[in-house]
Amino acid sequence: MTDKIMQDNQMYLTQWMRYNPSISEYNTLEGNFLVSKDGEKLDISKIYLPEILYNEAFRKDVSNALEMSGFDFFQIIKLYSQTNEILEKERQEEAKYPAIQDMTISNDEKGTPFIVFSDIHGKKYRYDTSNPQQILELYQTLKQQKAKVTLKDLGSVIQNAN
Repeated sequence: MTDKIMQDNQMYLTQWMRYNPSISEYNTLEGNFLVSKDGEKLDISKIYLPEILYNEAFRKDVSNALEMSGFDFFQIIKLYSQTNEILEKERQEEAKYPAIQDMTISNDEKGTPFIVFSDIHGKKYRYDTSNPQQILELYQTLKQQKAKVTLKDLGSVIQNAN
């Protein structure tokens, strides 16, 4: 997969450098790295450069040396790469700590109340507490603040409330 990404990245970089010589004057491609004139290296094997063309301003300016210098180009690609890294970490975090879909108070066979969480994948969790109503209220407050409440979010709020 990385080979295909790099093949496309190299093809697009070549074209952009052809249309805007200041990009090639400031940047070179060494393997999987975009290297600036200042020696800063950026691994571009984990990003798909053609996606950046969805940005209309970039698409318009990339071929014009008066609008986008080689330095500007490197900084844009660097920022794009960092943004992708952040988004990937968020996706991994979301997979690790899924959002809560539902929360109810239930009773066990002895009549002792406990909390039941359901995540977006349908998995259920039991949480034993002496004050289930307080946990439910904490969840409702958190839900008003955030569109998605994860098990980690709620766990942090519960821990801070104690």
